[in-house]
Amino acid sequence: MTVRKILELIELVKKQIGIDNYLSKLQDYQTTIQNNSSNIVLLKEILDKTIYDLDNLIENSIPESLEKLLVGKIIPFEFENFKKQLFDLKDKNHSDYSQLYSELSNILAQMLEKMNSNIAELDKISKVIEPFKTKDFSDLQEDDNAIFGIIFNNENSINNLKSLSFELKNWDKGLFLYQQIVSNETPKAFEIIEVEQGSVEVILNLAFDVAENLVDLFKTGLETYGAYLAYKTLIHEKLLATFKNNKQLIELEEKREKLLLQNVRDTVRNEIKKQAKKGKKHEALEKKIEEVTKIVTEHIIKGNTVKLLSAPEEKEEVLEKEKEKEIYYIKSKIDYKKLDKATKQLLIKEFTTLPPEENYEKE
Repeated sequence: MTVRKILELIELVKKQIGIDNYLSKLQDYQTTIQNNSSNIVLLKEILDKTIYDLDNLIENSIPESLEKLLVGKIIPFEFENFKKQLFDLKDKNHSDYSQLYSELSNILAQMLEKMNSNIAELDKISKVIEPFKTKDFSDLQEDDNAIFGIIFNNENSINNLKSLSFELKNWDKGLFLYQQIVSNETPKAFEIIEVEQGSVEVILNLAFDVAENLVDLFKTGLETYGAYLAYKTLIHEKLLATFKNNKQLIELEEKREKLLLQNVRDTVRNEIKKQAKKGKKHEALEKKIEEVTKIVTEHIIKGNTVKLLSAPEEKEEVLEKEKEKEIYYIKSKIDYKKLDKATKQLLIKEFTTLPPEENYEKE
């Protein structure tokens, strides 16, 4: 990872585990049980909340992030170990409040100590590497541009040069067409500022109005994709179980599932049409919209994303839209992991365009 990426990851992790979030909850839980050490109902409630909070952090990939950041440093917070201790304590089903209080208090104290040490180490890392940050986007930020990242997380998008070059070629064309659709400015070549490692993050210098529209477009697309994922992970199986093999109801449900998935593409298309500058009447407009719709929809469903990194100072309210978009994206990553294998294969089949076959050995 580059220095900038490490600093961004540290900030993201600290927002979730720091004093304004998880660490504060742990401190509150510790104080609460100290003041209510004989209230067994409350002690069990705090135990359940502690387990729930750990699960949330695990779902948001915080353990993996800490392992990346603290490699070779102190031992990262041991999420699974503490989770096991908490479940073991819960399984004992204590009737003696003093024993439950003693064990829970001890676990919370260990968790607080370990989390504080992890946060302190993250602060040290930030302090050490901050002076070596080679790229400050404020140096590139002007009144009419935005610094924008196209992020490829899907392994099939980046695991070989052929796939990656195909993705980048599609985006190069797609951005050119998109600027023609939403802006009156003459499209120009897009300047690549830097390329991140690990996941591939291509950083571009875009016209501000194009970048703002892209944030709105992905926010809308991710919101509708999230609705499909929520349906599949929370509703679908439970609902099917109540149909008792009623073929008509099953067919209706299959149709609804297809419509929810199709709605991702339809919503992206409609958003682009809404964004199109008035007066754009050239014959190729619909074709351009279809091409951009395909690129954006595939990018979303593959688990890739985009990110607005910097905007003009007087237009920084757009960063709030970026935060909203990021919430939808993180939720979609969590829900995607819950899908069954057949659904994941369906998404790949329906929304993945493979690069053309080329056999260099025959040339």
